[in-house]
Amino acid sequence: MLEPAFRSRLLESFETMPRQLRAAAQWVLDNPRDVALLSMRVQAQRAGVTPASMTRLAQRMGFDGYDSLRDLYAEQLRRGEKEFLGKAEALMARRKRGGDGALAFELAETLERHMAKLCDPATLEAVTRAASVLAGAKRIYALGYRSSYPVACHFAYVYGLAGGAVRLLDGVGGTGPDPLWESGAGDVLLAISVKPYTRAAVELVDYARSRRLEIVAITDSVVSPLVNRAGAVIIVPTESPSFFHTMAPAFAIAETLAAILAAAAGDRALAAMRDVERQFDTLSTHIYETRQRS
Repeated sequence: MLEPAFRSRLLESFETMPRQLRAAAQWVLDNPRDVALLSMRVQAQRAGVTPASMTRLAQRMGFDGYDSLRDLYAEQLRRGEKEFLGKAEALMARRKRGGDGALAFELAETLERHMAKLCDPATLEAVTRAASVLAGAKRIYALGYRSSYPVACHFAYVYGLAGGAVRLLDGVGGTGPDPLWESGAGDVLLAISVKPYTRAAVELVDYARSRRLEIVAITDSVVSPLVNRAGAVIIVPTESPSFFHTMAPAFAIAETLAAILAAAAGDRALAAMRDVERQFDTLSTHIYETRQRS
């Protein structure tokens, strides 16, 4: 049984479990790496349940005991640690078989399918819901770590051009979360995270929730740790023939959200963009004409 499939089954069973088993299940869902690495007794202590509850949870989910459940997560962890290397080796093998052109076609064809999937009614409904939540925000905070950071940055930049009250959580020296000091009810956190999920992103989402911010998530799976934490969720595909997952669909969603919000802002967005363009002109920010070198 693959770990994502097990997580899906665990989520489906969660609400029907007794209180102690729910606490144990929550620990397993939120701490997959620790499930693989820590002893059952330590996990039970951190989950606030007895070791027997951990065993009963495993048996309820079809395992002989908790060690079998731990083995599932340990195998997933081993695969994850080798994931980039293994995919890189496969990438090189495909290039050797078909050449650069064939590899480029495979990558482009995958992206084409991913982008087409964003037009599905379910995805469009999720985008509409997320845009509605964001449009009602006093302020929007954009969060993304590692490969998700450029997506958060792009959203903040584009929507900021339209006068959006948006702040990118990107400070150097560990100061990224500092703007949340002044956040509160009525604000929204746009959080972007895909597998392998960054622990700091999940922890910051939890902190934002404690400050009564609404959460909008762009993520890659129904079992992503952001799903149960967010009021609005957009699922994007990330699979790629490359050694690294693709963020192109997430970029497309970020651009779509920024465009919808700007259009909804109407005259306010137009006034902001006029101001921005005046500054660009004053500072000669852009090159509008190019000359051929003789």
